[in-house]
Amino acid sequence: MDILKKSVLATILLLVVAVAWVVASIYFKKSYVDVNPNANTYTRQMKNSFDTDELDVVTQKSETSFSVSPSEFLNLTESAN
Repeated sequence: MDILKKSVLATILLLVVAVAWVVASIYFKKSYVDVNPNANTYTRQMKNSFDTDELDVVTQKSETSFSVSPSEFLNLTESAN
């Protein structure tokens, strides 16, 4: 009788593990995301050196396009705290 109880317990545990495995397998198959094969065309490799000219262009564009310069904005937010 004792062996029967242990075997039933082991069978139930095995069944629980099998059900969990099937549920996890179904979940991960449904949540799989396929990467666009053209993703490499949207990215480009970074240069080995830092381009300060591009940084200057971005800085000039941000200063001319915003009504408040970034440095003034940071000063305003620091004084508000």
